[in-house]
Amino acid sequence: MTVTEISILPTSTPGEITPELRKIGVDGVAFQGEWCAKYAPWLTQDRGAAFFQQVEDLGVALVSAHWDSVDQHHAVLATPENQQISADLAPHLDLAKMRPGHIDGVKMLPKDEGEGFVSALDAPVLVVTIWTVRNENKARFEEALGKVKGVLDDFVKPYRHRGGWKIEKADGEDVELYFMVGGSDSVEKSATFTQADGYDRYSEALTPLVLSVETNHYKRIG
Repeated sequence: MTVTEISILPTSTPGEITPELRKIGVDGVAFQGEWCAKYAPWLTQDRGAAFFQQVEDLGVALVSAHWDSVDQHHAVLATPENQQISADLAPHLDLAKMRPGHIDGVKMLPKDEGEGFVSALDAPVLVVTIWTVRNENKARFEEALGKVKGVLDDFVKPYRHRGGWKIEKADGEDVELYFMVGGSDSVEKSATFTQADGYDRYSEALTPLVLSVETNHYKRIG
């Protein structure tokens, strides 16, 4: 089943992504694209692969990519070439705070969004919202979101925002993480969602079902 890698990577140099880290990250994305061209060429048309820097904390990177499965991604990570890239990356990252992961069943960053829409990969800003939901509220959250997502969809045009559950679970925690990802023209534009028509209905439907909401913005640097 299709998954989207969304890996959040705090750096070991607070407040910045060094030129060295950027080069290693961009080279890593390129190598995985080359691997796909050789072993999974059907993925090359719509990789969703990019390297981003967070706006709120310039010392946080984000890597995205589409994969057929988590196992397929892990197969790439296990190659000698990628193992070397990982070793080169390690000194530049705060390994204890890394949040690698995969979003289940969705290509979050398609290259072609259809007529009248713009790919999030080409947006000035990528918006990533993470809802923390107790396991017992997962179905209720999905149902509630389905009823009000149109409020978000209308606000974010000409972009599309897609959501899904993170596959990886935190040890010992009875919670699920729901990621919503899409483009925006600016951080300022994204922040005005709280003033959009229907926002109160959107918030009132979802807020009672979640433990926390985290929204950050990223700019593509590779």
